[in-house]
Amino acid sequence: MKLLTRTVRNYVIFSGLLLLVCTPLFYFSIQGLFEQNMDKELVSHKAEFYELLPLLKTADDLKFFSLMNDEFLLKESDQLIERDSILTVSIYNEHEREMHPYRVLRTGVMVQGKPFLLQIQESMVNAGDLVSAIVAIQAILIALLLIGFVFINRQLSRTIWDPFYTILDRLKKYQIDKDTSLDLPRSSTAEFRDLSLAVSQLLNKNREAFQSQKEFTENASHELQTPLAICRAKLELLAQTKELTQEQAELVGSLFSGMERISRLNKNLLLLSKIENRQFFETVEIELTPVIKKCLDIYEHQAQEKRIIIKYSQTEPASLKANPILLEVLISNLVSNAIRHSDEGNTVTIEGTKAFVVVSNPGMAFENPEKIFQRFHRESRAGGGNGLGLSIVKKVCDVASYKIDYSYVSSMHRFKISF
Repeated sequence: MKLLTRTVRNYVIFSGLLLLVCTPLFYFSIQGLFEQNMDKELVSHKAEFYELLPLLKTADDLKFFSLMNDEFLLKESDQLIERDSILTVSIYNEHEREMHPYRVLRTGVMVQGKPFLLQIQESMVNAGDLVSAIVAIQAILIALLLIGFVFINRQLSRTIWDPFYTILDRLKKYQIDKDTSLDLPRSSTAEFRDLSLAVSQLLNKNREAFQSQKEFTENASHELQTPLAICRAKLELLAQTKELTQEQAELVGSLFSGMERISRLNKNLLLLSKIENRQFFETVEIELTPVIKKCLDIYEHQAQEKRIIIKYSQTEPASLKANPILLEVLISNLVSNAIRHSDEGNTVTIEGTKAFVVVSNPGMAFENPEKIFQRFHRESRAGGGNGLGLSIVKKVCDVASYKIDYSYVSSMHRFKISF
C-alpha cells in the first residue's frame, strides 16, 4: 500500500468514526435542549393558568376556557395530585389522523373546590422536524468537510511527495554498471533535499566500491591464472621425464590433482564474486531445452565414467528471459552436483516445464540439509567437490529472483528451480 493511500485511509477512517459518533450525540443534545425549553414553557403555562384560576367561577367558564385553549385539558379527579410530572407521550391527531409526539405536564389543581387533573401539552412535531433538519445539515457539513479534506490532502500530498516518487522511480531505473551518475530533483522540502543528497552520496560510494571490486576480480583472475598455468606447464614437463620413479610419478599425479582443485576453486570463487557484484545484468529470451542439452553434453563423459544414466524430459516448450551465463552456470552446477554425488550405475532425472526445472538423484539423506547452500559445506568428501557448487546455485537464484527448493523424498535428492 502506498504511503499516500495509507495516510488518506487513516484520515477517512477517523473522520468516518467521528461522524458516526458525533451525529447521534449531536441529535440527542439538540433534542435535550428543545425538551428543556419546552419544559420551561409548560411551567410558564402552568403559572398563567393559576393567574386565570380565580376567574373560572362557573362550569361555563371552564368550558369556555377549554374551547379557547387547546393545550389545556381539565379532568375531574378523585383526589388531588400533589406532584407534577413532565413526560413525552404520543397523542392521536384527528386532523392529520396519525400519532404525534407531545410534551405533557400533568399537575393537580383545585377548581371551584373540586380536585382536577390539569394537563398542559405542547406538540413536538415542529421541534422534531427542526432537530432532524439541524442534524441533517450538521451531517452534510461534516461529510462535505471530510470530502474536501481528503481532496485537499491528496492534492497537497501529491505536490509535497512528488520529489520522493521521482527519486524512487529514478532509483528503480538506475543500473550501477551503466549509469555514472543519478540526477535527483531539488525539492523545496528540507527532508527531501537531505534524502537526495544522501542517496547521491550513497550511490557514488557504491559505484566506486563496485568498480574497485570489479577491477580486483579481473586482476585476481589474471594474476592467479598465470602462476597456475606456469605450475601446470612445469608439472607436465616433469611428468614427461624418463627418470621418474613410481613414487615420484604418484607425487606428480597428486600435484596435478591439487592444481586442478585449486584452479576450480579459483574459478568458482571468482564467479561467486562476480555474481554477488551483479556483473551479469544483460537478459535475453532463452530457450531452456538447448541450455540443458549443452550442459548434458559437457558432463556426458563424467556420467559415462560412473555409468550413470541421465534421463531428461521436457513436457512443454519453455523460454524465459535470463542472463545466458547465469542460466548455464545454474544448470551446470545442478547437473554436476547430481552426477558427483550419485553412486555408479544410478540414474539422474531432469524434468523441465515452463515454470520450473527439477534435478533429482539418488543418495543418502543429508545430516544438515539446512546448510547445503552454505559455502564450503560438504556432507561427504567422496564427491571431490570444493563445497561451492550449491552456493553458486543459491546465489544465482537470489540474483535472478528465482526460487530454489530442496527436498528428500523416497531416497531421492530433489532440487527444484522455479522461474
